[in-house]
Amino acid sequence: MKRNEQLIENTWKIEDIYPNLDVFYKELEEAKTQSKELLKYKDHLTNASSLYAYLKGYEELNEKLYTLDCYTSLLSDQDGSNAFYQDLKGKANIVITEIHSQQAFFEVELLKLSDVETYFEKEPGLERYRRFIQDIYRLKPYTLSMEKEELLAGCQDIFSSSARAFYILNDVDTRFEDVKDAKGNVLPLTSGSYVDYLESADETLRKSAFENMYAAYGKVQNTMASLLNSQCKMLKYESDLRGYPTSLEASTNKNGVPSSVYKNLIKQVHKDIAPLHKYMKVRKKALKKDKLNMYDLYVPLVKEFNKKITFETAKKEALASVALLGQEYVEAYEKGLNSRWIDVYENEGKRSGAYSCGVPCHPFVLLNHTDTLRSEFTLAHEMGHAMHSYMSFKHQPFINSDYKIFVAEVASTCNEALLMHYLLERTMDKKERAYLINYLLEQYRGTMYRQAMLAEFEMLINEEVAKNNTLSAELLNKINHDLNAFYYGEDVIVDAPIDLEWAKIPHLYMNFYLYQYATSFCASMAISQKLLKGNPEDIENYLNFLKGGCSKSPIDLLKMAGVDMTSPQPIHDAICQFDKLVDEFDELINCK
Repeated sequence: MKRNEQLIENTWKIEDIYPNLDVFYKELEEAKTQSKELLKYKDHLTNASSLYAYLKGYEELNEKLYTLDCYTSLLSDQDGSNAFYQDLKGKANIVITEIHSQQAFFEVELLKLSDVETYFEKEPGLERYRRFIQDIYRLKPYTLSMEKEELLAGCQDIFSSSARAFYILNDVDTRFEDVKDAKGNVLPLTSGSYVDYLESADETLRKSAFENMYAAYGKVQNTMASLLNSQCKMLKYESDLRGYPTSLEASTNKNGVPSSVYKNLIKQVHKDIAPLHKYMKVRKKALKKDKLNMYDLYVPLVKEFNKKITFETAKKEALASVALLGQEYVEAYEKGLNSRWIDVYENEGKRSGAYSCGVPCHPFVLLNHTDTLRSEFTLAHEMGHAMHSYMSFKHQPFINSDYKIFVAEVASTCNEALLMHYLLERTMDKKERAYLINYLLEQYRGTMYRQAMLAEFEMLINEEVAKNNTLSAELLNKINHDLNAFYYGEDVIVDAPIDLEWAKIPHLYMNFYLYQYATSFCASMAISQKLLKGNPEDIENYLNFLKGGCSKSPIDLLKMAGVDMTSPQPIHDAICQFDKLVDEFDELINCK
């Protein structure tokens, strides 16, 4: 389907950001003017009043830049083959990069102030910016001279070039050969249909999709390896320049999270790998195979309830599942479902996968819905993100509204847990319960174990770059192969094509993002259990977490919601729950 063939009601209403391009260009020009006006404070941030005046303008400017960036990103992502949208995004990126470079003096000058704490008493308006200022001081040991900060700020567009090239290569230029099912029918293969085919009971179709998908990446694996190598080298360059011991430390510290949280995840998952191996044995037995292939990992094991779920049904059930969160949350959620916050279906050139983009006017959600249970949970997941953004923008000033990446996946996976509870509560049929538990087990496997494996992969490849080794396709394939062998165990054949999985993972260009899916999953499992008990205090604590934006550190925000992620306990608890579900599922599918 081409973009212009989409029904308008199934597309997001991007005019809610800017009614037309004239307004966009006007905002872009105003941003340039505002940035130049703020330069008068360079070398003059010497007292409370000048600092407050600058920060007011700085906050307004950054809200404008953020909105401009979101607008052009949404346009580009809805149709990556549209040259005008790509050009528009490029023009905006140039302006945004220039402005960030112009304003790079601020943090350097702020850190020169030895008595900034006294400013809060002299200028009450600065209280709005206390957390923002404290976060800058937290990074003081890693802040460079003004000249170097300006140079780095000016290089951000270059630093993101590998990611941009990956998205164009992955979403626009990579084409997949058609697949065949057991009856010889020829079917088109896309990024959106790939997992649907892997979920098919037709092993011929699964194998064909698996092999054809990775055959396409095999043709570009050296280019993909070069892009990923450049991404890791650029991260190392900036990390070294700032004085961090590792790229991992640089990435986690930026978000106020100890690197020990990352390492705890991998260590605990290694320690608790046995339940995943047990699940593979159950899956092998259910599929009546001597060994599982990698293309057997997604197929549902309860075929009778492989139901088609329309987008309208998904909307209705997702909304009902969050009723316990109260009027403010539910009303905004319902508005989002019915007021074109969401771009629903796949079209040519559209970015693969799904995401939510928080914008001050309201969030936007990109989907590639395919009428499956997986797509229903994707809707719940992305609306969790959207509502987190909505609550943060509504209850925090812009300067404190952008929640850190570490907590970003908590709200989304919590909504998935609430939807699963809603669906399980409404079925008395053992086979349907088994079908839903099968899906939940796959969430554990995919969101906790698999993301931990990919996080370990990312840690290992950055360690290779730290040793001045080049990330060749051969090396990347070997690392990924060995990890799959360890995680899935002796009952799964690590088919050669899976070695290339790294080549299609966009999050590897987001610098140590992936581990947060696993940690957030564990945190959200703990939080959802609290919410489902119906204690008003727990619900209020969770809503306050959503409203918190980045007004506290990510670790403290989660503690406010009742979870301590500096401890491996939430990870262990989640895996224990997974272990119990494996046993229940085994019993359900074997009962007569």
